[in-house]
Amino acid sequence: MLHQIAENFLKNRDKIEAFFAEKTKGLVPPLYLSCDIRNSGHKIGVVDTNLFPAGFNNLCNFYSRLTGFALKAYFETYLPEVRNVLVLAEEHTRNRFYLENVLRLLGLLEEAGIKARAVYAGEEIAEPSFEADLGQGKVLRMERLQVREGRPRAGDFCGDWILSNNDFSQGLPQALAGLEARISPPPGLGWHKRRKSGHFSRLQGVIQEFAARLEIDPWLLNCEFTTVDEVELGEESGVRRLAEGVDRVLENVEARYRHYGIEGPAYAFVKNNAGTYGMGLMEVMSSRDILNMNRRDRNKLLSAKGGKKGDSFLVQEGIPTADFYSGYPIEPVIYMVGFQVVGGFFRMNAQRDAFASLNARGMEFACLCLHKLDEPHEGAFLNCAEKGSLVSLASVMARIAALAAAEEMREL
Repeated sequence: MLHQIAENFLKNRDKIEAFFAEKTKGLVPPLYLSCDIRNSGHKIGVVDTNLFPAGFNNLCNFYSRLTGFALKAYFETYLPEVRNVLVLAEEHTRNRFYLENVLRLLGLLEEAGIKARAVYAGEEIAEPSFEADLGQGKVLRMERLQVREGRPRAGDFCGDWILSNNDFSQGLPQALAGLEARISPPPGLGWHKRRKSGHFSRLQGVIQEFAARLEIDPWLLNCEFTTVDEVELGEESGVRRLAEGVDRVLENVEARYRHYGIEGPAYAFVKNNAGTYGMGLMEVMSSRDILNMNRRDRNKLLSAKGGKKGDSFLVQEGIPTADFYSGYPIEPVIYMVGFQVVGGFFRMNAQRDAFASLNARGMEFACLCLHKLDEPHEGAFLNCAEKGSLVSLASVMARIAALAAAEEMREL
């Protein structure tokens, strides 16, 4: 099935490019994003779109160069007056991998001809600055964000613009009040306001139009989903409504499975509608998993960054991965700058199976450079019969997600 979808895309390459040229005309894209994509062998779909992506430290040197070129083009096109940028980071001072991401992001901006400094809002860190020794001679210096005369600053460095790598889960920091127009991505796309259901609704609309142009069933490129709002998990009525949402999604998926003769169980993920970092997520095989939740399950579903609990949940079709690396399930993660795909990597998790979310404890990022998939690897190996198809399809799906995200931005 995946091969057939890839052949369709190849045959309709001119139609695809014409579609993107038409739909992106006049739209300002997010500065950057990343997409988690799953391929079951029967269908492929975006399961998450992060508008404040970390993980730039996982990009290989080839993709880092592409990212630098794409950042240069983005600033020249959309922010031509910007020369100095402050990268607003999360205050994860104990997460070395995240700090390496910030350091790499600073380097990519410098490669793009943009002077950059890392700052934090100072809501968790009281010190005016700190330095993190990341090993191998790498040191990240971060300073507390200051605002003087209406301009954001890091010490004596005056920024023209703020690139946020902070997802605003707790809202806009007080220090940034009045500077919203100088921040990319816009704070209104932060998790204090944004909802996954809003993105996936737009994504569904874009996919339906895209699929119609290519005369393909949109389900092959999309996840079924529904939203259940105002859920109190401590009340029986709320739990029951959430279970009914699971039933609706699974009934639709099972019907598509029967239509295509797909074997294997249909399943779903219940996600906090404003969740991030893989938190607030539960895998369910039937509505009984919701009706029979224990306290630990409820707490897991309610968990969120910063302890913020939600009452809106996205029930999303699960796509089991057909791709493995040395026997471990993997999924492609595609990075974009503007409307341009700049690369990616594979997320791998030896502690999970083909059905589970891989964005969880135990995940690793395999440097299986997408442009080198056809080269032999010593030791661990990629078990994906249609490597080229996976890469090309995942890239198109990420472009569609970027288009949906640009529509979100336009509505702000």
